[in-house]
Amino acid sequence: MDAQAGEMPACARPFGYVPRQTHECDAAVLVRRQLAEFLARCEERVGPLPAFVKAELEGFAGCGDFELGFVRTCCRSCGDELRVPFSCKSRGCCPSCMGRRMAEGAALLVDHVLPAVGYRQWVLSFPGPMAVRLGYDAPLLAAVAGRLARAVMQDMRRGVKQQHGLASVAALHAGVVTVVQRFRSDLGLYVHLHCLATDGAYEEQNDGELRFLAAPPPTPERMTAVLAQVHEVVRAADDDLDLDPALAACLQLSLAGPHLAPDSPSAPPPMTLSAFGMNLHAATTADGRDRKQLERICRYLLRPPFAHDAVTALPGGRVRVSFKAPWNPTPLSANTGKALDLHPTGAQRGSPFPGKSRGFPRHHPKLAARWHRGEAATR
Repeated sequence: MDAQAGEMPACARPFGYVPRQTHECDAAVLVRRQLAEFLARCEERVGPLPAFVKAELEGFAGCGDFELGFVRTCCRSCGDELRVPFSCKSRGCCPSCMGRRMAEGAALLVDHVLPAVGYRQWVLSFPGPMAVRLGYDAPLLAAVAGRLARAVMQDMRRGVKQQHGLASVAALHAGVVTVVQRFRSDLGLYVHLHCLATDGAYEEQNDGELRFLAAPPPTPERMTAVLAQVHEVVRAADDDLDLDPALAACLQLSLAGPHLAPDSPSAPPPMTLSAFGMNLHAATTADGRDRKQLERICRYLLRPPFAHDAVTALPGGRVRVSFKAPWNPTPLSANTGKALDLHPTGAQRGSPFPGKSRGFPRHHPKLAARWHRGEAATR
């Protein structure tokens, strides 16, 4: 084509890059409108919110705003320009920044960390106050996550030993990636843990080679043993938690409801166990040779708390939060199906944010980057 005649240059593409409109989504607009009043009300009644909470909210409110700065790029061949606004790089609530981290993190795991073997997802949840306690007790959360990972790996090694008639577990090595999720579907604080574990273990042979041995599906007895190990950590925890007064007030408002719950109890999903005040689910599996399926599970583990279009402003100053699975109507909500109406107080969003240096996946021994057998295991 002749560029001088006004035709499209050869390096141009018919589909250009379009940045996500985070700044204009209803959730960001609502935060910008309500944030100043919300912070002032908190400071007047119970004291100022911690700096990391304010930073998360203010960053989300300005994410994608061209007035706060942008990057300008230019093609050396055709002169085409592209302007990309700065992002907030949030780890707490921004669907754009956390969505990008989800995509990059899942690609990293699939391309460089996870070998082509079987995997099982273990989900540990706490139906009681412990789900809130773990939100701001970092040492306890780290201890629970570490004990859960070790218990799952121990279960895999013992299952492989029993399944394949081995004499010892000393030469067996399993791996786990643990992700901490902090939100309920209605954006309230609800800490629960997802573990993506090898559904079996590697056996290190005499010649240094590795072979993967699959484990049998977990039984109720084995799942109870996993919960028993986690319970030892929870039982030994100190009852006192020095929580910031403003955060405590946000938590009280968040816990006050409305809550999502079906009218009548349904049958528990398969391979689900409740014991010691905890729930454990281990029915989801993936074949590591199917890299697309494995990446979908990794993206699920790393997903943000809500999507751009999940929060919608309604007439009368109310907010609708839409979620994936339908729920039956409850006494606290007149909505049926996949939406819940809330007041835009900001308290739901103020309590679940992680503190500094938290919120990243944890790689346990045999999936860690520095494992000396990692390169051989991925091939």
